[in-house]
Amino acid sequence: MKYDLCCLGSALVDITFQIDDDFVEANEERGIAKGGMTLIEKDDQINLIQELMDLGKSPDRACGGSATNSVVAASLFGSSCHMSCIVSDDDNGRFYLEDLSSNGIGHTTELIDSEIPSGQCLVMISDDAERTMCTNLGINSNISTSNVDQEVIKNSDYIFLEGYLVASPEGYDTFKEAITQAKKHNTKVALSLSDAFIVKSFKKELEELIEINCDLIFCNESEAQEFAGSVIEKEIFSYFKNYTRNLIITKGSDGCIGYDENYEFSVSGQEVKAIDTNGAGDMFAGAVLNGLNNQKNLEESSKFGCYAASKIVQKNGPRLSKKEYEEIKRTFTSN
Repeated sequence: MKYDLCCLGSALVDITFQIDDDFVEANEERGIAKGGMTLIEKDDQINLIQELMDLGKSPDRACGGSATNSVVAASLFGSSCHMSCIVSDDDNGRFYLEDLSSNGIGHTTELIDSEIPSGQCLVMISDDAERTMCTNLGINSNISTSNVDQEVIKNSDYIFLEGYLVASPEGYDTFKEAITQAKKHNTKVALSLSDAFIVKSFKKELEELIEINCDLIFCNESEAQEFAGSVIEKEIFSYFKNYTRNLIITKGSDGCIGYDENYEFSVSGQEVKAIDTNGAGDMFAGAVLNGLNNQKNLEESSKFGCYAASKIVQKNGPRLSKKEYEEIKRTFTSN
């Protein structure tokens, strides 16, 4: 089968809570940075969830993982998609695979009989709509080169990779194999830097992967600044041009900036009241990749990305209903 987009990333189930400022401060004392992603042991994650439950907080459960959210968005916007990942034969693993299928995403993933649980992410949304994530990768840490499907990559226009998986040696080797296969078969490579913590801790690994082959990098301002070692836009662009022909830097409500092989551009953000930024960057990437699948240039695809991201921040959670994705695409296309 031919795919517009294939994806290799973490399979996670999000457990989302609304939190207040006191809990934000308590987290910071524990070393959990507000607005960032912290890798956490399973027992510590369970204890945090129980603490929130004891405070009378009620969680929402949804399938997630940054790359998963992006590929779901691309699929519901009309792209043909495939996801490669690993899950355990547990409640979260079954829930995740059912979610992929219900959103029209192909996969060859099997449920693994393991004592290691499927990955889970605790998402905490503060009063200012910022999301703080505590992730236990679970069995995602066991991803390996055997999870790289050469035939799927060969038959895809793009492969999308999330930087989070570089946090493990196996993840690095898996990405290296996937990018090598993509280069061999002329499949374009899009990479998300994922988090400033990932860039700071694994910059060398990211550079090595990007140097093999990378057609497009997604990042936000803090990730771009960490990678380039500068806060000056001109210097950041100049640095990234050593690594990729196409770049998009998201700037929250201010939209995004970027460049392609022809010129640099800036796209204004949409003025909306945000109540939850969880999933905004993922929605942006999925919309951009869908635009590129439809032969739009990077600037036009970025306009669609900003428009789509402005819709999800007005709702709780990293996903919308299928009808809402259809309405976003229809409304943007008609304007």
